[in-house]
Amino acid sequence: MLPPALRFLDPRRQDYLPGLLDHYQPIGRGMALLDEALKRSLADGQDLGFRVLAGEIDILEAEADKIKRRIRNHLPAGFLMVVDKTLFLNYTSCQDNILDAVQEAVAWLGLGSFTIPPELGAAMAESVEQAGLTVAMLRPALTDTIDFVLNGRSDRSEVKSRMHEIRLQHLKVVRAKRGLISAAYASGLEFSRVYQIIRFVEYVYRASHSAEGCADILRAMLAR
Repeated sequence: MLPPALRFLDPRRQDYLPGLLDHYQPIGRGMALLDEALKRSLADGQDLGFRVLAGEIDILEAEADKIKRRIRNHLPAGFLMVVDKTLFLNYTSCQDNILDAVQEAVAWLGLGSFTIPPELGAAMAESVEQAGLTVAMLRPALTDTIDFVLNGRSDRSEVKSRMHEIRLQHLKVVRAKRGLISAAYASGLEFSRVYQIIRFVEYVYRASHSAEGCADILRAMLAR
């Protein structure tokens, strides 16, 4: 991080740091659409409505990639950046991985319709809900980090506390994942369907894990 006296020497600082919030928008929306896609799949199978939701997620992923490229292509020289350039680039990749995982989760969900026990459907919904909370908690943590780095207005300890809360929330996703896998094996479904559910929850978990990784990178930015 540059000393306070030098923070305002960077003419492009408003392009790349707040640009991370622009990049977050399609990612947060994609996570919400995953929840809708799961509910649609459990209720009506992979019908037209499900395919429309899957297509919207693909569009959001392309939009996120476009924003990421725009941000990366307009970075100032590393010595002028108010955060470490490598950390910044790692953050953009990690945040982008959230939506990539959502895409894959929907792809596995769309491999075929099947009837599942209500408790298994509830376990799938719980895993997506908990992962969605992890991703949602990333946005205020990112906002406060940007405000602290650029303006020094946010309280450093409160910003770090947000990141710790994200880590605790991800642990709930880990428990939800284990519960879903256990429920899938106990469901009596044929193995191909059990495997499909396991792959689905693995990518749901990866979305949450990437959000936790983003929080770790934000904390590293504060430490510099």
